[in-house]
Amino acid sequence: MNPAEPLYEALAAHLDQLGEAQAPLFLAKAALALAEALGDGERALGIFRDCAKDL
Repeated sequence: MNPAEPLYEALAAHLDQLGEAQAPLFLAKAALALAEALGDGERALGIFRDCAKDL
């Protein structure tokens, strides 16, 4: 199993439970909470930039 798979499954379950209208707010809150937990603002910004590529 890929190490990210349980995270993906949990994320998908939360998004399904919250519904389409609440998904953007949840994703923003989750991204900011994870960035804060990472404790490295520059690294978090780099990850955000990387995630925005090729959408």
